[in-house]
Amino acid sequence: MYYMSIKKQIRKFIPECVINNLWHLPKAVLIAILFSFPGRKLTVIGVCGTKGKTSTAYLITKILNYAKYKTALFSTAAIYLDNKETPNHLKLTTASALFLHKFITKAIKTNTKYLVLEVSSHALKQYRTWGIPISYVVLTNLMSDHLEYHHTTADYQDTHLVLLNNVNLKQAILNGDDPNLDRYTKLNFPKTIYHKNDSLDQKLRTINLPLLGEFNFYNALAASHLALKLNINFETITKALENINNIPGRLEFVQNQPFKVIVDYAHSVESLKTVLPVVKKVAERKIIVVFGACGDRDPNQRPKMGEVLSAYADIIIITNDDPFTENPENIANMVLKGISTSNKSNLVQVFKILDRQVAIEKALSLAEPNDIVLILGKGAEQWQVFKDKKIPWDDRQITRQLLQKLKVESSQ
Repeated sequence: MYYMSIKKQIRKFIPECVINNLWHLPKAVLIAILFSFPGRKLTVIGVCGTKGKTSTAYLITKILNYAKYKTALFSTAAIYLDNKETPNHLKLTTASALFLHKFITKAIKTNTKYLVLEVSSHALKQYRTWGIPISYVVLTNLMSDHLEYHHTTADYQDTHLVLLNNVNLKQAILNGDDPNLDRYTKLNFPKTIYHKNDSLDQKLRTINLPLLGEFNFYNALAASHLALKLNINFETITKALENINNIPGRLEFVQNQPFKVIVDYAHSVESLKTVLPVVKKVAERKIIVVFGACGDRDPNQRPKMGEVLSAYADIIIITNDDPFTENPENIANMVLKGISTSNKSNLVQVFKILDRQVAIEKALSLAEPNDIVLILGKGAEQWQVFKDKKIPWDDRQITRQLLQKLKVESSQ
């Protein structure tokens, strides 16, 4: 991980705009030319926004597949190509320009019609999707995010205009209930604005959507509006949605136990405020949370995360997420500070176990029938990254192994 430290040092002296315009842009242009702009042979759908990108992209892909369209997907949680789904091992929401063009070339060889791309703000700033004509855009919402990179909320939000102002745009699907999108809904480009309780939402409420949380209705609503624009009928849309068991790493249930185990990607204040009330609503007894804040991110958010955790959890185990170049102990202590100063701190049992596997094992060992063990922060990610190393990691796989170990021990 020495390379990562060098990058961080370089960025202290060279402005991001210089790096983006004099390195990322020329590189992206060259790659697109060398690969002869393969994205032009597909219909490309870009899904962007602060929250819900991964789930919405996954739902769109499932609907398109159910409608018998050959579809490829690149998202934070999953990669789908030639009818095969694999985890995203790159630890990137949107891959590099080189990877994307190779990926698109492979997709074309399998007669793929649609490409669904989860598009991050980092990718837009770094021109990773340059030369890939994104015809349809879904913008789920915009909050204040990634300020360690964008520095201002305005820059973060304005970055998404790249997709909405692109000449290839045929239709944008915008969340009309997000006040941060008000000014986008007034711009002159082809668009559909969806709302909670709009006619399509009311129809979707009548189906059996097997996903937890009100936010998943929003994701399903966005995906459904997009599908209608692609001339997929409502019956096909609903059948596809009803047949989705889970979204990888998004409120994903892991193995049946006397207690429930759920893995989720929630790693910000906003996502914790969204996920924890949903879990609280279905909890029969205690909620045991395993959580670690990510390194090299806005440190001011960490105490706030602790406050949110203490408002909903009965037992909290603070551990590592991806410390990156930061000291894991310092990160954990910032989260613990928020827990200790919260109004409910005296009602919560708290542990600090930096080894994430040991932390998960502790949570499982404390669980009793009808409890919920909630493992947050990494979702379906396949790596854990430290300052000096990067190790293979999957919360779901680790949890299954530990559950098996506990089962064997209890039978002896």
